[in-house]
Amino acid sequence: MPAAKPFAEKIFHALLMECFAQQRQPTDDEVDSVASQIWQDSHGSMTGQSWRDVAKGSDAHRQMINAALMAFGSAPSEMHMEPS
Repeated sequence: MPAAKPFAEKIFHALLMECFAQQRQPTDDEVDSVASQIWQDSHGSMTGQSWRDVAKGSDAHRQMINAALMAFGSAPSEMHMEPS
């Protein structure tokens, strides 16, 4: 089992708390940072694949971005709607 990364987790929680405290939507960079941490904690730790190597627009990328948006309390469909 991989060792915990407390520094990364502190940043993750700090970003969430900052947005909640300021009652604002996260920036794209903040969403990406949280998505990166979610990726690393789930798939990346098992596969060794870096978040930077996940192709933007791929199913995996969209799933992690949506998970990050949900962590921030945003509905993914409201934030990043793709044209049909």
